[in-house]
Amino acid sequence: MKLRILAAALGVAALCSGCAGVPAAGSWETVDDTAAVAASGPVEEPYVITFGIPEDVVLEPVTDGGRSLYVQKDGDYEIVSDVFTAASRDEAIRRLTGFGADELEILETERFGLPEYRFAWASTTDEGAYVSQAALVEDTDYYYALVFSVREGLGSQYDDCAEEVFSTFGVYGNEML
Repeated sequence: MKLRILAAALGVAALCSGCAGVPAAGSWETVDDTAAVAASGPVEEPYVITFGIPEDVVLEPVTDGGRSLYVQKDGDYEIVSDVFTAASRDEAIRRLTGFGADELEILETERFGLPEYRFAWASTTDEGAYVSQAALVEDTDYYYALVFSVREGLGSQYDDCAEEVFSTFGVYGNEML
C-alpha cells in the first residue's frame, strides 16, 4: 500500500515538473530577457467625432464601422467623418485623398492638444468632379477625419456651410468608461 502511494506521488511529481512528456514535434520554447514586445494594435477605444450637421443633408447607410457619410439632398456636397488606423500620417492622407502628403499643401495646426492637418484636393468620381477639403486629427492610436466635398462647378456657394462644419468639428472620449 505504501509502495502504491509512493509510486503515485512520484508519477504526479514527474508530470508536474514537465519531465514526464516529450514535447510535440514543432513546439519550441525560448526565453529571452531582452526581447521587446510591441503592441499589435490600438490599446484604447477611439474617440467619437462630433460636428454640426447642416439641415439639408441625409445620412447614407455605410458599411464601414467608423465612417459616416452625409449627402446634401440635391447632391451638391457630401460630408464624410471617419475614424481609422494607419501606419503613418502619409498613409492616412493617402487613404483620404489618393495623394501622398508630399503632393499636397498641408497646414499643420493643433486641435484639443493633438496634431491636426488641413488640406484640400480635387478628384473625379463616377458622380463627377469634386473639390474637397479635410481636417485630420491624430492621436497615438487613431486618425479622425472630417472631409467636406463640393461638386466642382458650384464654386464657393457652400464655403460658409463648410466653414461651419469644420468650426464645430470635435473628438470626444467617453469619460464614463
